[in-house]
Amino acid sequence: MPLYILKELDSQGRVFQDDDTTEYFDDTDHNGNALDAAMDAYNFRVGQTDEAWGAGVGATRWTLLQVG
Repeated sequence: MPLYILKELDSQGRVFQDDDTTEYFDDTDHNGNALDAAMDAYNFRVGQTDEAWGAGVGATRWTLLQVG
């Protein structure tokens, strides 16, 4: 069962150490749809960032990791 982690990156592409910018998704929390929930959250955060900072910025500020 994979775990998906949504993290915000700084302007240098490094992961923020602040846990407030981290979200976790696994199949036990999302009725077996952790990937769908993680992708929805990723797309939402990218959209928010693009709206605030300009098109294309969101994809460079967020990353979705799969563990397991």
